Amino acid sequence: MSKWIEKTLGEVTSYITKGIPPKYVEDETENAVRVLNQKCNRNFVISYEDSRLHNEAIKKIPEEKIIQTGDVLINSTGTGTAGRVAQLQDVQHRTTFDGHMILLRPTEELDLLYYGYAIKSCQKQIETLAEGSTGQTEINRKRLQDEVVIRFPMDKKEQHMLGRILADIDEKIENNEKINKNLEQQAQVLFK
Repeated sequence: MSKWIEKTLGEVTSYITKGIPPKYVEDETENAVRVLNQKCNRNFVISYEDSRLHNEAIKKIPEEKIIQTGDVLINSTGTGTAGRVAQLQDVQHRTTFDGHMILLRPTEELDLLYYGYAIKSCQKQIETLAEGSTGQTEINRKRLQDEVVIRFPMDKKEQHMLGRILADIDEKIENNEKINKNLEQQAQVLFK
């Protein structure tokens, strides 16, 4: 087992930014880009179900604000939603995010998968970083970078192994939830 290190989130993050102010459209076109918002971020998972569309023909999106596999998103505003953390493992469409979310990408020092789980483990602390009046709370980015501490093994292979174990557990939980939902539906049909 390798030596473990502690660094602030800012020290292990190579890129951090807030999202775009989108120009929403209703119809899917060749210029439409999916926009994730705080409703999309629940239970450590991003769902495209509540995403909306932005017309890139009206307003171009900087390439660095296009979501990549492994990106971590944190809801940055809203009472009850600020501080929610999720990592995208499956980017389904050309996707960006709105100004109510913060995107983070790790330095080369950290494995992508491990980085996501390390930040998710700090969600309770991140939620406490919301400042401002009721309904207008916002995560303080400086405090996010300076006060959240990430602990990790020096060996990137070990980081990846730990991340993979957690991802496998999450996958089993998701599969069990699908099975339970199916069994519940079958039971309801049989009862009727």
